[in-house]
Amino acid sequence: MSVISFWNESNRESGQTLSIIALATQMAIEHNYRILVIDANFDDPTIEKAFWKPRESKTLQQLTAGKVDISSGAEGLISAIASNKATPEIITNYTRIVYKNRLDILLGLKTRIEEEHEKSMMLYKDLILTANKYYDMVLVDLGKSYKKASSKFILEKSDVIVYVMPPNLMNIDNFKTLRQQDKLIGGKNVLPLLAKSDESSEYNIKNATRYMKEKNIIASIPYNVRFMEATNEARTSDFFTKQKLATGTTVNDTFFNEVERSCQMIMNKLKELRGTR
Repeated sequence: MSVISFWNESNRESGQTLSIIALATQMAIEHNYRILVIDANFDDPTIEKAFWKPRESKTLQQLTAGKVDISSGAEGLISAIASNKATPEIITNYTRIVYKNRLDILLGLKTRIEEEHEKSMMLYKDLILTANKYYDMVLVDLGKSYKKASSKFILEKSDVIVYVMPPNLMNIDNFKTLRQQDKLIGGKNVLPLLAKSDESSEYNIKNATRYMKEKNIIASIPYNVRFMEATNEARTSDFFTKQKLATGTTVNDTFFNEVERSCQMIMNKLKELRGTR
């Protein structure tokens, strides 16, 4: 059982959420893991839009005569945790299924009041520890603010921290500085990942690896326009499923090969850390 948090200290777009979407979907399809993705971001519909169309929510409202079921989703699970009623098995009642017995997603809290979000996130600490007893992997798309107590706690409890950065000098330098100054980010369980990488960029995977003085080629999620379109149109699961069924070479091979390599790096990191305990 492992908790893997995806994080970047910058409030700017980093490709973090798209990276967790790609890796979680790939792991669910290609590997024998039961995965839970927890959307811990504030007011960000990216994960929901990647898998489900808005009209599905509209249809649900019509079926329930416009009433909102407060017992469903993240809010309902938070209530269960607050009442000490959350168990590993009950968590599945509040998630949405992408692939049965493979990939569940707990969508983000609906509140748009940041103070309320952080108050609820403090209870996510217990949620993640409980979910870790039921799922093989719990992947957390963590909010950007390192100063929040909930974010720091979750990072401290994570088996692996995937630090996601876009391919530019400022972000890479920020990571290098943070790794030197912060004991948590400088730990052996931190895995740097280059998001939206491009081989034509000056800061491609090999150059970024060399610049950061990493021993091995760092993980990456390449920029792929078809993947971007799929996540914007609720076609992510179809995009990955069609690739698995494809025969011969496709225009998306480089993207999927790199996503799989990054999955392997995460799994190898987990094995390495278990071997040192």
